[in-house]
Amino acid sequence: MIAAALLGAVLLALPGEPVAPGTPIVSITINRHDVFDLDDPGTSSWPYRAANALHIVSAERFIRSQLLFRVGDRIDPALLAESERILRATGFLSPVTITARPVPGGAEVAVETRDQWTTEAAVNFGLAGKQHKFGFSLVEQNLLGWGKKLQVLWKSDPERDSLTTIYSDPLLLGTHWTLDLAHSDASDGTVDDGRLEYPFYALDTPRAGGVEWRRNGLLEYLWAGGDKQVSGESRLHAFRLWGGVGVPGGAGVTNRVTVGVFQDGAEFARWGYLDGRPYPTPADRDLAGVEVGFEQQADRWKVIQGFRSWARQEDVPLGPNWHARVGVSLPGLGGDARRLRFDAGVTLGWLRGRQYTWLEAGLTGRLDDGRGADDVLHVETGAALTGSQGWRARIAADVSHDLDLESQLPLGADTGLRGWDPATFDGTSRAVANLEYRRRLTGEVLHLGIIGMTVFADAGRTWDPRVGQDTGGVRLDAGAGVTIEITRAAILHIIRLEVGVPDRSALPGGSRTPLFLITGVSLF
Repeated sequence: MIAAALLGAVLLALPGEPVAPGTPIVSITINRHDVFDLDDPGTSSWPYRAANALHIVSAERFIRSQLLFRVGDRIDPALLAESERILRATGFLSPVTITARPVPGGAEVAVETRDQWTTEAAVNFGLAGKQHKFGFSLVEQNLLGWGKKLQVLWKSDPERDSLTTIYSDPLLLGTHWTLDLAHSDASDGTVDDGRLEYPFYALDTPRAGGVEWRRNGLLEYLWAGGDKQVSGESRLHAFRLWGGVGVPGGAGVTNRVTVGVFQDGAEFARWGYLDGRPYPTPADRDLAGVEVGFEQQADRWKVIQGFRSWARQEDVPLGPNWHARVGVSLPGLGGDARRLRFDAGVTLGWLRGRQYTWLEAGLTGRLDDGRGADDVLHVETGAALTGSQGWRARIAADVSHDLDLESQLPLGADTGLRGWDPATFDGTSRAVANLEYRRRLTGEVLHLGIIGMTVFADAGRTWDPRVGQDTGGVRLDAGAGVTIEITRAAILHIIRLEVGVPDRSALPGGSRTPLFLITGVSLF
C-alpha cells in the first residue's frame, strides 16, 4: 500500500488493470478501521474490544471533507496523493491509502484509513539531569469523530506552573475555516492565543486569509549552568490580519503572495539577576505596519517509515520549498520607530533508497533605523537511514547578531548536547552535531508499542555568553538509551530513556556525572 502511495496513490486494484489519469470518478468509497482489528486473534480479546467500544471512529463526512476530489472529477494522481497527506496530517489517521480501480463508466476510488487512539488522560513526566517536568492532561484529538481538539493541561516545569485550555476546529461550521483558541493561567501571568483563518489547505487553494492575535504577561528568564540567572517581567501583544492568493507557477510548483497589516509590541520591567545584581532592562518595542510575503511549494513528497518512528507513515517534503516575508513599521503607521522585520526560509530533501537527507536554512530579524537587530541565522543539515535500523546524523547552527537583551541561545540536553543539563552553556550563538545508531528490537508489543535502542555521540559549542559560561571550546558527550514508539496514539509519541556521559566536567570543580534523560519527543 505504501508503494502505491509513493507512486501517486493510485493505481492498481487488479494486476494489469491500471486506471489512467483523466478517467472520470464514478464513486468514492470510504473504508474506516477502528484502532484495533477485532478480526485479528492478537487483538480480539476484551481489552482491545473495550478500547474500540470507547473510541469514536472518524466520521465518514469528516474524511470526505478532506478529500480534494469529488464524484464527477477526473482521476489526478497528484490530488489523490495530496489527499493522503492531508488525512495523515490530522495525526490520528495512520496509515492512509487511496487507490483506484476501473469500473463500468470510469473509476471507483477507495479511501482506506485507520484511526489511532485519540482520548488521553495522561501523566506527563520529563527528566533531564536536575531539571524535572511534570504534568497532567485530558485531551480528545478527534472530538465526536470530526477532527476537533479539546485539551486541558496542567504542567509544572523549572520556570512556572500553568493550567492551559486549548480548542482547535479544522472545519468550522462545516467549512474549511479553522479556529484555534488557547488560554493559560500560570503562576506568574497569563497567555491568550487565537487564530481564525481560511488557510491554503491544498496546493491549488486559490485564496486564503485570516486574523491571529496573542497577548501574554509572564516572568521571563535567562539561564546558565542549568539554573535561572536573570528574571524580568515581559508583556507581549501581537495582532495580524492577512490575505493571500495563489499565482501561476511551473509544473508541480505552487506560488503564493500574501499581504497584511500587523501590530507587535513588547514591554519590559524589573529585570535583574536573581542574586540581586543589576541586568539592563530590555528596551520596549512597538511595531505597526504593513507586510508582504511570497512562498513557493513544490509538489514533491515521499512517504517513508522508520525515520522518527518505526511504524507510522511520515510525509517528508523534497522541495525545494521557500518563503520570505517583510514587514515595514513606521511612526506614521503607529510604530515607535522606523523598523523593518523579516522572515525567510528554505527546505530541501532527497530520498535515495533508504537514505533521507535534508537541508534547512532560515533567517529572522529586524532593521531598526537601518541597523540590524535580533538577527538569527539557522542552518541545519542531516541524513538518516530509514527502516528498522541505521545511522542518523545532524549538524545545526544558530548564529545571531545584536540579539535582544531578553533572548539567548543556550546549549544542553534539550538542544542536542545530551551529556549536560538543559541550558548549561550560555551563548548568543551555538552549533551542535549529533551522530546516533538506532535499532528496532521488538515487534509491536501487546499491539501498543515498539521498543528500540540508541547509541549516540554529540558535540557542540556556544559563543558570546550573556549571563554565564560558554562551552569554552567544543564539548563532547556519548551515551545510549532505549526508545519506545507508542504505536496507537493519535500523535507521534517517542519516549526516550537515555543516559549521556560528558567528556569532562560541565563547570569548574564539577564531576563527570552521567546525565539521565526522559523525554517525549524525537531529537531530530
